[in-house]
Amino acid sequence: MKKHTHSASPASCPTDQLKGRDAPVNSVPHAIAIETMETALAAARIAVFELDLVADTSNVSATWRDLMDVDLSDGVDFQTEWRKRIHPDDEVLIERALADYVNGQAPRVAVEYRLRSRDGLDWLWMRTDAEATEWDAQGNALNLVGTQRDITDRKRAEIALQGSEEQFRSLMNNAPIGTALVSLEGQWLATNAAMTAFLGYSEEELRSTDFQSITHEDDLDSCLLKVQKLLSGEIDAFELDKRYVRPDGEIVWGHLCVVLVRSDYGQPLHYITQVLDITEARKLDFLRNEFMSIIAHELRTPVTAVVGALDMLDVVCPNGPIEKVQQLVKIAKRGGDRLRTALEDLLDFEQVSGGALSLNLTETNIIEILGEALLKSQPVMDQHKSSARMILQESEISWKCDPVLLDKALRHLLSNAAKFSPEDTEVRVIIARDTSQLSIRVKDSGPGIPGNLQEKIFQPFWQQDTSDTRAQQGIGLGLTISRQAIRRMGGELSIEACGGPGAEFLITLPACPSQ
Repeated sequence: MKKHTHSASPASCPTDQLKGRDAPVNSVPHAIAIETMETALAAARIAVFELDLVADTSNVSATWRDLMDVDLSDGVDFQTEWRKRIHPDDEVLIERALADYVNGQAPRVAVEYRLRSRDGLDWLWMRTDAEATEWDAQGNALNLVGTQRDITDRKRAEIALQGSEEQFRSLMNNAPIGTALVSLEGQWLATNAAMTAFLGYSEEELRSTDFQSITHEDDLDSCLLKVQKLLSGEIDAFELDKRYVRPDGEIVWGHLCVVLVRSDYGQPLHYITQVLDITEARKLDFLRNEFMSIIAHELRTPVTAVVGALDMLDVVCPNGPIEKVQQLVKIAKRGGDRLRTALEDLLDFEQVSGGALSLNLTETNIIEILGEALLKSQPVMDQHKSSARMILQESEISWKCDPVLLDKALRHLLSNAAKFSPEDTEVRVIIARDTSQLSIRVKDSGPGIPGNLQEKIFQPFWQQDTSDTRAQQGIGLGLTISRQAIRRMGGELSIEACGGPGAEFLITLPACPSQ
């Protein structure tokens, strides 16, 4: 072989690539003969070998024989013994390392590989480093000198560590809770899918920022204070609820858990953080507070009116004029009606949203259901001095629906339209169908609903006017109940853009496969 010119053949053995003939068959010590050198090599567990490619001989140190568990008296060919014990999967690695050296792509032969133990029960890891030290005038290698070391312990530790890292990575990537590695400066080092989904950033976007940048400004100081205590050793870990800001400006709540990872010497390395999405829980807390505020007003006020009116009635009834009695009775009745409506709304909301009402889809005459809903809504219409009119294409429309849920949705929509319609105006109910869906439109002539509020009105307990003196009283559940009732039937309730004043709500119910 010429120096750095000939390429290695994948099918050849290491020495075949350096010299075009078989490997040497026996060893005759001649290069490593100094006793002190042998002692040093044995202490360091480093085996030394030399292949003489001209004389077809090889020299190995006593340490090499010790590593290979081969004695001089065994009468084995050292090179043959080494080759037959190479792991089949690692032969190509050795050939590639030699080829890279021969072609000048590497300064020496350097390769890690497995050798079967002499008893055949185990695989040992070895590392060989070698290079030619003598070349003839034509550039052919005359020898190959190298070392061989047993690296089994190190390789097994590396493999175990790699397995642990892979397990950690798998657990992190597949965890349903947002998990991340964060540097001491707050940079995102690695994040799982749950974390990126929660924060709304891709992993690449997070790596270019830090946790401080996406923390809500009102929560940053408390979080940094916890981090300082963690670094100083005052605490081992901490948890807190905090807000994060998504790229679109949306605020989300997370329950943050942070642990500081330290080295064996106690030096801080990085943080492991987990964030549980508690946004919905926080919204429920807010809704609960709103609910209590509204209930405190909506139920306390009518009850106070009922009790007060009845107390006055008890006082004035024996001798008071009949007009006074009638006025007090009307006050008591209005308060009682208001209380009853609030309680009915709460019951409907619990039944529809909690799934207490079972779904019962039956072929039903939609016109009859609408007529009954109009009849039940008449007291509200009369109270607000409005009326309702049905606009039909057909006198009878048979459609599969749940009559109870559809009735609830229609009554809430009609009541809502009556409350917000000016006096002496008409609420129109328009019914139409085609082969794919049934549509019911409820249109009033009230002030309408601004575009930025058209989704908020479907939220539980939402009130555009939250004051105690608002014109229209209620606990803000009617539209929520209506939408949930329609959706349980597979339909949708939406608010439509309409020309002129007023609001128009659209119920759509899909056709069943049999229709």
